[in-house]
Amino acid sequence: MYRLLFLFYIEARPELGYAPVTSETYLKGYSLEHLRELEMVPLTSESERRGRYFHDTLNRLFNLVFDGYRPTQDLLATESRQTGRDAFEIQPLKSHLFDPGYTRNLNRVVFPNHLLQRVIQLMSLSRPARGNKRRGRISYAQLGINQLGAVYEGLLSYRGFFARHDLYEVKPKGESWDPLGIGYFVTADALAEYDEEEKVFIKDEAGHDKLLKHDKGTFIYRLAGRDRQKTASYYTPEVLTRSLVKYALKEVYKEQLDPLPDDAARAERILQLTVCEPAMGSAAFLNEAINQLADKYLELVQSARRERIPQQDYAGEKQKVKMFLADKNVFGVDFNPVAVELAEVALWLNALSSDRFIPWFGLQLHAGNSLIGARREVFTRGQLEHTGQGSWLKTPPERLPLGQPRKEGQIWHFLLPDSGMAHYNDKEVKALYPERIKAINAWRKAFTRPFDKDELRRLEALSERISGLWDEHAESLARLRRRTTDPYPVFGHTARGEATSLQYKDAVVDQELLSNQLENTSAYRRLKLAMDYWCALWFWPINAAAELPDRDEWLMDLENLLLGDTVATHRVGEQMELYASTNPEEGRRFVDKYGVVNFSTLFAAFPRLKRANAIADKRRFFHWELAFADIFRDRGGFDLILGNPPWIKVEWSSGDVLADFEPRFAIRKMTAPQLARLREATFERIPALQRGWTDAFEDSEGTQNFLNAESNYPQLAGQKANLYKCFLPRAWDNGNSHGVSEFLHPEGVYDDPNGGRFRRELYPRLRAHFQFANEVKLFAEVDNHTLYSANVYGP
Repeated sequence: MYRLLFLFYIEARPELGYAPVTSETYLKGYSLEHLRELEMVPLTSESERRGRYFHDTLNRLFNLVFDGYRPTQDLLATESRQTGRDAFEIQPLKSHLFDPGYTRNLNRVVFPNHLLQRVIQLMSLSRPARGNKRRGRISYAQLGINQLGAVYEGLLSYRGFFARHDLYEVKPKGESWDPLGIGYFVTADALAEYDEEEKVFIKDEAGHDKLLKHDKGTFIYRLAGRDRQKTASYYTPEVLTRSLVKYALKEVYKEQLDPLPDDAARAERILQLTVCEPAMGSAAFLNEAINQLADKYLELVQSARRERIPQQDYAGEKQKVKMFLADKNVFGVDFNPVAVELAEVALWLNALSSDRFIPWFGLQLHAGNSLIGARREVFTRGQLEHTGQGSWLKTPPERLPLGQPRKEGQIWHFLLPDSGMAHYNDKEVKALYPERIKAINAWRKAFTRPFDKDELRRLEALSERISGLWDEHAESLARLRRRTTDPYPVFGHTARGEATSLQYKDAVVDQELLSNQLENTSAYRRLKLAMDYWCALWFWPINAAAELPDRDEWLMDLENLLLGDTVATHRVGEQMELYASTNPEEGRRFVDKYGVVNFSTLFAAFPRLKRANAIADKRRFFHWELAFADIFRDRGGFDLILGNPPWIKVEWSSGDVLADFEPRFAIRKMTAPQLARLREATFERIPALQRGWTDAFEDSEGTQNFLNAESNYPQLAGQKANLYKCFLPRAWDNGNSHGVSEFLHPEGVYDDPNGGRFRRELYPRLRAHFQFANEVKLFAEVDNHTLYSANVYGP
């Protein structure tokens, strides 16, 4: 889908020079456009329907884009002496999007003509109109990136699966069936449990009602309500995005540009600004910020140089500035990995320029949970010797910025237990797992006792090692960023250095940062696992209660992870790959200073670390000051943080989870006893369901406990966790001393009766507040009476 989207776009924009659409040979023999001409041609025979012409044509086109094509490489083209409108040339586009190495599974699939023809129809033509009106051609030249983002971000809310049995659809009684709405499916055996009004009927060819049936093997792709809420994939209309970015940048200019002496300095500062979207989606806010910053830069640099860019050249110069900003200045995080892929494509498409430069986002865009992770915060030794008022259990930690040395007696917060860890209080869960919940509660009580002198000594040693590793990682990441950032000149700004391939950049990150295929782990991987372990204790599986570490085991696990050379990592005479091939000298220096830590050996010796690593992979914990350590060290954080965070209360709903397997939980209103009986019957009928239901509970409860903990979000103490509220203090912490943040969110922060403490921090930062009512339904899923606002916060 992303490849087709990209090709539709570049073939509609010949001025970019990516696709040789002026060549008749390319246009009629290789292009996506010539397949569009076949989109309505009837496929009458089975051989035509099952044939592979569309498939082979698209594969050939994908390969042409990735490998490029020059007539001198083709003997037939040379012999026929193609010239003029017949000849064409394509420069290779060595991007991840078209790299066949990234789609090994997909490369083995052959899609028949009728399927790909249908896909191209849906992407190429408007919806069928009533009457005799013809379907219109979608013009990708006129379609903006934000509009494309609206379409494709919507796909994040859908889930696909193959029907293992014949399936029938059901719905709530009295509601009409929506083919794009949330789907509920049951087998033929279960269908008898539903009333006629709960079954979905469609018209057959004769106009008679028939049950909507999905045959076994059918691929079903439908809206998933619970997944949609968890990923919060609601698109922000462009009219709001443009307005919000405008006023956020107005504050940024006031903070960062106005104090500078002249327009030359102001223009240069724009090329240094860092912009972050912490709930990224399709990067709509990042793209809008890039667009407006590019215009501002060209305005300032023309003023500084007393030189006007010719009107016919302005658009091309602006695209280059947008590419510069996209490649170097924007950062983002999203919980959904597919959203990160979508953001990469959207940022690239928005900044496409005729020089065919390919941006690389390997150190800028990440998949992770922006709200759950460890931080650069510490407690003092004295706070760990008791559990009363002022102790680490009842007081938030203090911030210790990167670059500021740790003092003796300061202990990193993620080395310490918390009374909210694995705190599972739900009655249903307690009834299902009475002994395990008792064991977890006993563990937590012992785990949070005051620390003795020996434990304090061990915590001091661990904190000292963490400080060294963090500084090491920040410097290493800064070097990595310099080595993987290509020089890119724009109007008024020269660039020096050598460009490197995407393959080299990928290898550098894979080996030097992630330590993949190496038998020694980097500072980043060691610190990340230590932080992940701490986060994992908030989400620890109930069924693994016996594996929870006692205090000594916890410290011993961390010592073996962080101190290095504590576990034998190889047999005598065995050859080990310890150093990255991209920078072996740096690898040797690191091993000499910090020793060897081999995760495979470590996981075998300490299974709890392996468990913590698996929990982290599933929950996607994100540690801001680790992932962007050099940004925090060198700049103190980001210059602008913006977006539309999810407006979701974190609440456990047993029925919503069970409804994926038993629709009656969602489509019927039942009393608590009825729900309990149905749940027990469903667990008995589907034995594997209880494990999935419990996992969803652990995720929900762990998230609530983490966000409600005073040590993590002290400003929100006493309020029920709503995700958008948590994004505000996280953004304030992630901004630098001149940092501005701007968010679209509901008005709850201003009228929550328990929010006085939060408002005392919010109001001094508030620079602008624009209130909206949803009367014109800019957000279709939100009630039209709902008030929300655009809010700009300063440092």
